Amino acid sequence: MDKAKFRSMLKCVLVLAVIALCSGLLLGAFNRLTYVDPLQSAYDRFAADTGATFNSMRDADGKVYGQGSVVYYAVSNDEVYHAFLAEGKEGFGGTVQVYVYIKDDKIDKIVIGENSDNYLFKLEEAEFYDNFIGKDVFSLDVLGTDAVAGATKSSTAVKNAVNAAVRYYVDGNGQPVQTALREIASGGKENG
Repeated sequence: MDKAKFRSMLKCVLVLAVIALCSGLLLGAFNRLTYVDPLQSAYDRFAADTGATFNSMRDADGKVYGQGSVVYYAVSNDEVYHAFLAEGKEGFGGTVQVYVYIKDDKIDKIVIGENSDNYLFKLEEAEFYDNFIGKDVFSLDVLGTDAVAGATKSSTAVKNAVNAAVRYYVDGNGQPVQTALREIASGGKENG
């Protein structure tokens, strides 16, 4: 190989290396500028949906329940709302994110989050969420709820997510608070 070809090849390699370095730095800077903290995003969504203030997550690791999982769990600063970001598998377009809000041991609100499901509108039309809203979580059989015809997979994904939030709440989310309160209210251990 002659010197001219070697120099030409070396220049090309150096130019490509500089381009790659500059591209990497620009992408890194763009990522830094546009990064959205998922925890802060969840706080913001919880606050927007409930009108309450959330400053700390009770559980940022979550828990899996069958085909559903709790991604984040927080309690409002005034301890009125228990807010869950849950995911349900087996939807038509894959996993469906669902925000579930529990107040006074009842599901207060359900809001659909990120998803790729094309049939969730049918759940709204069929008033599917009325099967859960206002219902006592301690006696609610989420998975026993009938699916919406024409949106069976979508119904299943939402049920899996809501079930995860309900089970997490009923189980006491690692804290015996809800279970103990329920036993006291029903005349269980504490009154016996």
